[in-house]
Amino acid sequence: MTAPDMERVVRGGRIVLPDGIVEADMVLLGETIAGFRPWGGAASPGDIDARGLHVMAGMIDPHVHMRDPGQPQKDDFVTGTAAAAIGGVTTVFDMPNTAPAVSSAEILRAKADYLQSRALIDFALYGGAGASNVERIEEQAEAGAIAFKSFMNAPAASAGPEGLSRCLPNDHAFLAAMLRIARTGRIGVLHAENDSLCTGLAADLRAEGRDDPAAHGQSRPSFAEEEAVGRAILLAREAGARISFAHMSTAGALDRIREAKRRGQKVTAEACPHHLFLTEKIMETVGPYGKINPPLRPEADRAAVWAGLFDGTIDFIGTDHAPYLVSEKEPGWREIWKAPSGAHGVETGLTVLLTEIVRGRLTLPMLTRLVSRNVARLFGLHPRKGELTEGADADFVLLDLTRRGRIDRMRMQSRSRDAARLWDGRETMGGIVATYVRGTEVAREGVPTAQPGHGNFIAGRS
Repeated sequence: MTAPDMERVVRGGRIVLPDGIVEADMVLLGETIAGFRPWGGAASPGDIDARGLHVMAGMIDPHVHMRDPGQPQKDDFVTGTAAAAIGGVTTVFDMPNTAPAVSSAEILRAKADYLQSRALIDFALYGGAGASNVERIEEQAEAGAIAFKSFMNAPAASAGPEGLSRCLPNDHAFLAAMLRIARTGRIGVLHAENDSLCTGLAADLRAEGRDDPAAHGQSRPSFAEEEAVGRAILLAREAGARISFAHMSTAGALDRIREAKRRGQKVTAEACPHHLFLTEKIMETVGPYGKINPPLRPEADRAAVWAGLFDGTIDFIGTDHAPYLVSEKEPGWREIWKAPSGAHGVETGLTVLLTEIVRGRLTLPMLTRLVSRNVARLFGLHPRKGELTEGADADFVLLDLTRRGRIDRMRMQSRSRDAARLWDGRETMGGIVATYVRGTEVAREGVPTAQPGHGNFIAGRS
């Protein structure tokens, strides 16, 4: 642990800021950034050598499903946050669909206490906002929920009775939840797909004998996302709630968000690497390992997601890390409906984005806005998190843009790494040398270096 009064210097790096890159040394005092100096000066034993590297704020991943507590065989919080650290992530926001599901202040506090001793990096927790716990939304905010997650669908049978604590199966329940969320000042994060359409179309395809991987995407067409987004924007406007759409994947839905922003409504949107880089065609080779909700889309939608990133319709990037076991995914080869939806992503998300830096499609200042600063601002963590600035937590990564690599799932930290086949074998350009959380190194060269318990629970605030 870093001494509270110990000054160290990150020497010789190029500092990535939201509006540019500067050549400077970054001065650390304990767990925070104390300021910046010109390159040079006498070195001390505790200094960090960043010569030839870029120094960027660590990624804040606002969308992970770590499975702990409840299903640690898929990922526990030790392996999950170790994976995040290796992937350049310094803070994660964990979703409420653990077991027990986060549906009350009591459960949220118990989950935070349980995870505190297991986290290598800092973390925040979503509250659940569903039809069964509308009256418990505000108490979750008081207990420190960073935001609220709601699915615009009925819960799957496998979710049991807890599923309704995060699902809003009809418009009346949706409006009631948005009214409560508006009182908290927090954001309602939405999984927006028209449940009736998706359920009905899946039934139609199954009746036709369609069990192949492509049937999954066809059961969840782009207009099912667009319709749900439009409806949510209307109802949230009436409730006065701030909303953010998770994992946007279609041109039509982005048009709805774009228009709402033009009208001045408080609406934001997230993109995920899999919708930025992959299309439905990959299902031909990875099958059930590419089954995700919303599904991988045609090329036109993928291009629209990139366009939304560049014109500001999309505000930030999260990974939607949702690990499953091989034993759960494999039945989907024979019958795609039997495989769960979700894929690994927290260890690879920043790496695949760095490739686009080297190719010239993105710049590092734009990247740090999308993966760090914008998230911190929208969810109330800025300026403590999300930007390399004086007084902020010393959460940063060292990047080497000259590196070349290949993603190897069997070298990942996840407990279910063998199922991480979506990105397996992908060639990358640019690499993460080391990750620091509050001034302490937590990963270097693909190996976790911190101990569980270093991470802190970050309570949300309005």
